[in-house]
Amino acid sequence: MSNTLSILRRDLGTYFTSPIGYIFIMVFVTMSVGLYVTAFFLFPVADMRPYFENLPLLLCVFIPAVTMRIWAEERKENTWEMLLTFPMQAWELTVGKFLAALTFYALTLIATFTVPLMLFSLGNPDTGVVVSGYFGTLLLGATFLALGILFSGFFKDQIVAFVVTLLACFLFFLLGTDFIASYIDSRIGGLGSMLADLFGIFTHYQPLVRGVIDLSDVLFFLTWTVIFLTLNILFIDGRNRPRARTMFGMITAVCLIIGMLFNYLMAGSSIKRFDMTEDKIYTISPSSKAILQEASSEIEIKLYITPRDKMPTAMRNMERDITDKLEELRLASGGKLNYATVYLEAANAITTGSDFNVGDDKDKTEDEAIEKRMLDKGVEPFNVQAMSEDQVTSQLVYSSIGVGYEAKAEEIIPQIMPNTLPDLEYQLANTIYKLTREEKPVVALVAPKEAVNIDPQMRQMLMQMGQPIPETEDPYVYLERILEMEKYDVQRIELTKEDPLPEKYDTLVVVNPRSLNDRQRWEISRAVYSGKSVIIAAQQYEWDYQATRDGNRITRRDENPEVNQLLEKYGLGVSKDVLMDTNNVTLTVQSQGGGLFGALMGQPFTLPTHILINNKSMNQAKSITNRLAAILYLWGTAVSMDEAKLKELKLDAEVLMSTSANAWSVAADAPMSQVSFEPPSSGKAYPLMVLVQGQFPDAYADSERPAWPKPQPHPGMPPVPEDDAQEAPAAAVTPAPGKLIVLGCSEMFKKNFLQASNLDLFLNSVDAVTLSENLVNVRGTKPIDRLIDRPTGRQRTIWQLANYGLANVIIAAVGISSFVLRRRSRNAYTMAQSRTAMSNNQ
Repeated sequence: MSNTLSILRRDLGTYFTSPIGYIFIMVFVTMSVGLYVTAFFLFPVADMRPYFENLPLLLCVFIPAVTMRIWAEERKENTWEMLLTFPMQAWELTVGKFLAALTFYALTLIATFTVPLMLFSLGNPDTGVVVSGYFGTLLLGATFLALGILFSGFFKDQIVAFVVTLLACFLFFLLGTDFIASYIDSRIGGLGSMLADLFGIFTHYQPLVRGVIDLSDVLFFLTWTVIFLTLNILFIDGRNRPRARTMFGMITAVCLIIGMLFNYLMAGSSIKRFDMTEDKIYTISPSSKAILQEASSEIEIKLYITPRDKMPTAMRNMERDITDKLEELRLASGGKLNYATVYLEAANAITTGSDFNVGDDKDKTEDEAIEKRMLDKGVEPFNVQAMSEDQVTSQLVYSSIGVGYEAKAEEIIPQIMPNTLPDLEYQLANTIYKLTREEKPVVALVAPKEAVNIDPQMRQMLMQMGQPIPETEDPYVYLERILEMEKYDVQRIELTKEDPLPEKYDTLVVVNPRSLNDRQRWEISRAVYSGKSVIIAAQQYEWDYQATRDGNRITRRDENPEVNQLLEKYGLGVSKDVLMDTNNVTLTVQSQGGGLFGALMGQPFTLPTHILINNKSMNQAKSITNRLAAILYLWGTAVSMDEAKLKELKLDAEVLMSTSANAWSVAADAPMSQVSFEPPSSGKAYPLMVLVQGQFPDAYADSERPAWPKPQPHPGMPPVPEDDAQEAPAAAVTPAPGKLIVLGCSEMFKKNFLQASNLDLFLNSVDAVTLSENLVNVRGTKPIDRLIDRPTGRQRTIWQLANYGLANVIIAAVGISSFVLRRRSRNAYTMAQSRTAMSNNQ
C-alpha cells in the first residue's frame, strides 16, 4: 500500500507542478458551468439534473485529455523502464496512477461548487438528487479514467492515445442512447438493445442523475473499471514475456466476456435501491399503502402489453418497469393485490377487425380470439414512433393495465408510455380507490359557456355547406372531461331555476361566476352550511391585448363575479384591485392588429399581471400545494381575510398560495398608465388561495329564501312567459362542518392554460375536499420543476460573475501560490547548498 501511495503522490504532484493541470480544471469548469448557467437564467429552476445530463459528452473529451499522458509520457521520456525496475508490483503502479487521476478528477468536480451554491441560495433544490448526481458523475469518470489509462499504455504518442480513448468513450456513451440502439435494432433486430444492456453507460448513468442509487448500476461501473484496470496490470506485467501479445489478447477476450455476462445477468434487475430524493418520489408512498390496505377484497391487475421483442427499442423495458412497480404495490398491499401479464400483438387485432365472429373461433387462432376479447373490453393498440432503417415510422403496440375489483367492470388505464411512468402509481391508486367506493363521488360543476362571435360571411358559408353553426365555445370543457377521467360523476349545471343543483352531490365547484344573484349565493351558502365542500375560483377582470403601429394596447374587461356579498359573511373576499408581481412570464398573444406576421406568430406581452407562483410561495404543510411546480395565476387578484371575523365564527383558515414578496396592487378605480406597471421600491406578499374549514354559519338565517330572478329575453326575441308555478318550500338542512376553497383567479383553469401544475392544482383541490388527501399525496410523488423567483438584475450579475470567475480565480490563486512556494523552496535549497559548499571550502 505504501508503494501505491508513493505513486499516487508522485503522479498527483505532476498535475500541479505545471500550469497544465490548472488549465484543465479551469477549462472544464468554464465549459460545464457556463453551458448550464447560460440556460439557467432564461428559465431558472433549482435543479442540477440538466447539468449532470450534459456532462457525459464533455467527459468524453476531458477524460482522454487527462489520461493520454499517464503511460504514454513515461514511454516517451524513457522513464517507463525505470519505473518498472522499482521494487513495485504492476498493480501498485496501475492503482497508484488511477487513484492520482481519480483524485484530480474529484478536485475538478469540487471546483463546480458554485452551481449548487447558487441553487441553494436562490431556491430549494433536492439535496439528494445533487448528491446522487455527483456520485454518478464520479463513477462515470472513474470508468472513463480506467479505460483511458489502459489505452495510454498501448501507445507512445499522447495524441494517438487521446484519439483512441475519445472514440472509445463516445462509443460507450452512444451505445446507451435510445437513438443509436433504435438504429442498430432497425438493422439487426435486438442487437442495439443487447449492446445497450452490455456496454451502454448512459443507461446506468441516468437513474443516478434522477436521484436513485441502485447497486446494479453501481456494480456496472465498478465492474468495467476493475476490468480495465486488470487488463492494464496484465499488460504491464507481461510486456516482456514470450507470446505476450497473444496471451494478452486471450485474457482481454476472457475479461470482456466475463464483463458482458455479468452485465447481461444484471440487466433489468435491482439488487438494492436507495431513493435519494427528499420526498422519496421513486418509492411507494405511505398513502398508496393506506389505499391498498383499505380494500376489503382482492385487487386483480392485468398488464396488457406487446412482447418485448416486438416493441420499439425505446419501449423494450416497459414491461420490466411496469412489473417492478406492480411488484412494489403487491408487497405494499399485504397480499391484497395480485397481477399477471397478458401478451398481445397488434397484428392480430388488425386481422380480427369488426367482422370477427365468435362462432368462427375454431377457424381462428387462439391469439386472435384473445385480441378480440381485449378489444371488446376496451384494450386497444395505439401508435408509437419507431425507427426502421433510416426513417421513422409508426408502429401499433399494446401497453395498458386493467384493474378488477369484486364484481365491478374492469377499469382500463390506456396507453402507458415511458413518459407517463412517473404517474403510474397515482393512476393505479386513483383507480383502486374509486373502485373500492360503493358509489362514484358526484361533483356539481358551475362554469360559464362563452358565446361565439362568428363572422357573418363565415356564418353564411357554414349555412350553405349544411354545417352546424356553433353557438358557444366552452372554455372549461376540459375540467368536465378530466374529472370524468378521474372517475367522478360530473353534473354540469348553470345554477338557475331551470338547471338547479342536483339532489345528491359531494362537492360544488364554481368557476368564473358572473353576476351571481341572491338566489345563487343562497344556494352556495346552503351547500357549505350543510357540510358540502365548495370551491370558488372567481375572476374580477380579464385583459384584451392588441398590437398596433403605435404600440401595444391593453384594455381591461370586468367580469363582475359578485361573490363578495357572500364571502364577506365568512370573513373572506376577492379583491378588486389590480394585482401585479415582479415574478411574471411572457405571453404570446395572437393579434389581428399586428399584420400577417403578428397573426401567424403572435405578439409577446411581458406584463406583471402574468403572475407566476413558484413552489416557494406555496403552503408546504398542505397536500394540495406541497408538490406543485409553478402556477400561472393569470390576471388574478388577491384574496382578503378578516381575521377577527374568522375567529368570531370559529373558522380555521389557511393560506395555500401567495405571491412573491415583491408584489404590489393598483386600486381598481385608479387610471392605468405605464407607471402603474412599474414595480415600487418595496412590495409585499398577497394571499391568493385560502382553505377554510369548520361549521359555517347560515348566511341567510334572518331572511327568506330569495326568489329566482325573472328570465330576461334576448334582444329581438319575444318576452319569456312567466312561470306561475309556486316553488316548493326549501328542504330542511342539517348543519355540518364543511370546507371552502377560494381563489382569486379562474383564467388558469381555461382549456388554453389547463396543463402541468394548473391541472394538478385543480385536481388536488377537488380530491382533497371530496375524497381523501391520500390521493393528493400519491399524485405528488413525481419530480417537479422547482422554479425560482426571477432573480433581480443584481443577483443575476453576482451569480454570473461567481460561476464564470470565482472558481477560476480560486484555481489561479492556488496555482500561483503553489508556484511561489515551490520557487521559494527551490531558492532556499539552492542557497543552503551554496552555504554548505562555501563552508566546506573554508
